[in-house]
Amino acid sequence: MRVWTENEKAIVKCDFAEKEIVKAIGDYKFDKVTKTWQFPLNRLPKIIDSLKIEFTPETKVVYDRLCQEKLEWHSRVNLANDIKSGMFYHKQKEEDWIFKVGLNKLNLDDLMVHQLQMLELGVLFGSYAFFAEPGCGKTLTAIRLIEYFPKPAIVVAPLSTLENVWMREFEKWSKVTTPGKKSQFPNRLTICNLYHNLSELKEDRDVYLINYEHFKILAKDFPDKKFETIVIDESSRMRSNTSETTKTLLSYRKKINHRFILTGTPAPNNLMEYHGQMTMINDQIFPENFYQFRNTYFTPIGYGGFKYVPKSGAKDAIMNKIGLQAFSIRKEDCFDLPEKVFEERAIYLEKVQEKAYDEMLRENILEFDEHVTLAQNELVKLMKLRQITSGWTITTEGIPVLISKSKIKALLELLDEIPAEQQVIIFCQFHFEINELKKELGECSTYYGQMDDKEKEKSLNLWLEKKTRVLLAHPKTGGIGLNLQQANYMIWFSLSYSQEEFTQACDRIYRKGQKNKCTYFVLLAQREEEKSVKDKTIDKIIYEVVQDKQDLMQACMAMLK
Repeated sequence: MRVWTENEKAIVKCDFAEKEIVKAIGDYKFDKVTKTWQFPLNRLPKIIDSLKIEFTPETKVVYDRLCQEKLEWHSRVNLANDIKSGMFYHKQKEEDWIFKVGLNKLNLDDLMVHQLQMLELGVLFGSYAFFAEPGCGKTLTAIRLIEYFPKPAIVVAPLSTLENVWMREFEKWSKVTTPGKKSQFPNRLTICNLYHNLSELKEDRDVYLINYEHFKILAKDFPDKKFETIVIDESSRMRSNTSETTKTLLSYRKKINHRFILTGTPAPNNLMEYHGQMTMINDQIFPENFYQFRNTYFTPIGYGGFKYVPKSGAKDAIMNKIGLQAFSIRKEDCFDLPEKVFEERAIYLEKVQEKAYDEMLRENILEFDEHVTLAQNELVKLMKLRQITSGWTITTEGIPVLISKSKIKALLELLDEIPAEQQVIIFCQFHFEINELKKELGECSTYYGQMDDKEKEKSLNLWLEKKTRVLLAHPKTGGIGLNLQQANYMIWFSLSYSQEEFTQACDRIYRKGQKNKCTYFVLLAQREEEKSVKDKTIDKIIYEVVQDKQDLMQACMAMLK
């Protein structure tokens, strides 16, 4: 029996009688042509340590290097445990370590304690998984990591967060400039949103923002584009081993030195969903091959064996492995978080939706799919425009007609980001929105004016008793007088005209008895490009009015003109 290295693999040649011993190493492929067993290179120390095997001096050099790297990695794991537990902050050497690794060159003053922990872990390993609930400030941590590590960097994120989260957070927390503008500050980052123009890849930028669908195009059309750092936001999109998203991102793994994943719900359905995400971070945490990972930790049950459940002790083993290079943080653990966190989510109007919006804006009448919608005056037009941004038009006969599911899709994706055990309140301005969303969400509670009192009470009690996760409500009905503080997440599917109504509804969860920080998401339909104020949608205008306490009628009429 002998072993050697070739093409970043450990190759074992053995007699037929020895094959079972070799197979016990695991994570192998048998080459029928060469009659050899091929292992990932990182298995070489285990092969040599476990088997009585011959190896060359060249192989010994690789073995010694891998053993040294393993020792250093375990040393980092021990230091990471100190950082996570908070012990690191009581040690005099922390400031020396921060200076040694160059973290002192970044602005650390605006980081909360848990964000500094995340930053230190990311710098310590160079690649890391951050499982942080929405509202914990993981975006700022990722920005500091991008500033620290070599450029260019690329951020892969849901489309709805590119402009209103990532671009705004970069502008708020980092020194950035947009392409084409000369900056008087040499240390500013150039940043661009590839969703608007994929050809920007041909230009040298410090940071590229891109959504998942366009990243697959990037991988296909620009295979030679090199990145030093990648941040994958909402990495739970990689939970399926068969999805094109997972395959594309993992194909880039070895091309990028520094890899960071962010999500609040890494495995919403089962433990197998961790595999792709953790493999992106470190392909030695689990067997790189998904099916070997599944066979190691899970067993098939039921008819046909298509359902898999963890083997005895597998759950703890998996979580312990993940903890070696991942940090989990919940809002209740973040004592220095703001009491309220507001986050906008951009939903770009689909072409058919934008055409309908412009037709109503221009003509006061919309003909769509053999249906007619008429706005008799400017006030009615504003209401009709709001309905179109939500994805519907209400015909002259009062029939809701679906135009686009873009906002519904964004809502469903957002609900996936929020931990499944967390209850959520969704406020809608129109009763038909509540009815249509109930069809999409399935089992949930509703609370709005058209329901009779007994029906409202029964539905609300189901939510209060935590028998349903989602409460769909109208702010005029559910936004006043109710104590809903058992939830700390609220989503505005469509907005109230009234600043007072908006504030009162938000306070349904932010009141006496609330033990956690409150996070509010506002879904805003908008155009892909806003060249001037007149390009702003009614959604954006209403939210700006609500935020700044402007005169609503004046702002809306200015838009109509």
